[in-house]
Amino acid sequence: MADVVAGGASIASDAATEHTTHRGGCHCGAVRFEFQAPRSLVAWECNCSICAMKRNTHTIVPGSAFKLLSGEDHMSCYQFGTMTARHLFCRTCGVCSHYVPRSNPDGAAVTVHCIDPGTVASVTVRQYDGQHWEQSYEATGIQAASMPAGRN
Repeated sequence: MADVVAGGASIASDAATEHTTHRGGCHCGAVRFEFQAPRSLVAWECNCSICAMKRNTHTIVPGSAFKLLSGEDHMSCYQFGTMTARHLFCRTCGVCSHYVPRSNPDGAAVTVHCIDPGTVASVTVRQYDGQHWEQSYEATGIQAASMPAGRN
């Protein structure tokens, strides 16, 4: 997104850099969270065995920018393979509103469709080839997504 100024020049929109508080949660409302991120989000679509089945498009934020507000007692965790990722879901409604990804164990992956309306200006979706995980990890730079602002 860009703002047009006099003379036809464009400048980067504040939505790409200005952080805001996003809130969201699961379908039944038991799990609620908030996180700090730009209004324009970068999200990842992965084709690994679990993401392909869940069809989960997620944005990754530093762990320090994510806060679980309620529902920890309503969540279950599923792990497989390397046991690094923590696939969290609500035991009541089954929705995975957020999880700890293998690519960014120091961060949180938030399902973009679980973010409440009103704070997201845009979402740019990038592809992650989870069927060739190690090569995609090196090629995409996804590991930088969970670094606090100014470090990536």
